[in-house]
Amino acid sequence: MPPIGRKRRAAAQDEDDSTQLSQRPRTQRRISPPADDDIEMSQAGDSSGLDTSQTMIKALVRLALASEYSRLPIRRADISTKVLGTQGRQFKTVFDGAQLALRQTFGMEMVELPAKEKVTMQQKRAAQKSGAADKPSSTSKSWILYSILPEKFRIPEIMPPPKVPTQQMEEAYVGFYSFVVSVIMLAGGRLPEAKLERYLKRTNADQSTPVDTKEKVLARMEKEGYIQRVREMNAGEETVEYLVGPRGKMEVGEEGMAGMVKMVYGNSFDEEAKQRLERSLKSVAANNKVKADAEGDRNGSTKRQGRGRPRKEAGADNADASSGED
Repeated sequence: MPPIGRKRRAAAQDEDDSTQLSQRPRTQRRISPPADDDIEMSQAGDSSGLDTSQTMIKALVRLALASEYSRLPIRRADISTKVLGTQGRQFKTVFDGAQLALRQTFGMEMVELPAKEKVTMQQKRAAQKSGAADKPSSTSKSWILYSILPEKFRIPEIMPPPKVPTQQMEEAYVGFYSFVVSVIMLAGGRLPEAKLERYLKRTNADQSTPVDTKEKVLARMEKEGYIQRVREMNAGEETVEYLVGPRGKMEVGEEGMAGMVKMVYGNSFDEEAKQRLERSLKSVAANNKVKADAEGDRNGSTKRQGRGRPRKEAGADNADASSGED
């Protein structure tokens, strides 16, 4: 009898072991984490990246508004240091998002300023040494805010001058720099300092202006980019000329200059004055085209010229060969 009991207990133990082995894989499958957790973690990462982009977009909008209030350009370097930080590759995404916010909320957009003209021999030589003459840059990597409102809404009642320091002083400053920029443009884009002094004297602005002294106002205009003061030595004599600066080209331009002329003439702006204004505008456009063509020819000749003796053209080589054969 005892041997039979031991056999039954052994058989029962074998059945328990087989049952545990069959249940063990099921327990392991229940312990493994579900795939839904990975999806939730990836969604959380995407939302955090989106929040970071939105934060940088808002920071760029604030930087643009603050810079324009101070009449300072929005520089690419400032965007990198003050907005992007270590996220430099996000520039296009953040810039496009800020443009959309500025258009929809403030009716403005960032417009790139033209590059400053290199007019002195020193500036041209520096450009040639740095290689900029071979690849002239038409971009300045700087922007200003420009209104995109329809023309009928661009009136003082809707877009008044800033009230700091006072609205009257800002109105006087806008009128003064519009007058100076218009005079330079009507002179063909370059105006000697002596001629500008004569124009200011005729308007009783040779000593002081409603804003400040003449020297301080011109220095402020140069700093803010409305005009460009160029000093150069010719035959031992210093010559000073004024050019239209990048901000002056964008904010005033030919349209603003024509409006200034019409306002000065008032009711006496007849057909003759209109024709003279059109001739002046055509002269300005022609001068700009000549400058662009001359710069392009200069850059092209610089590219073609290399070190060593210049090569002969194919026609010259053929002529020399034929003369040798004769």
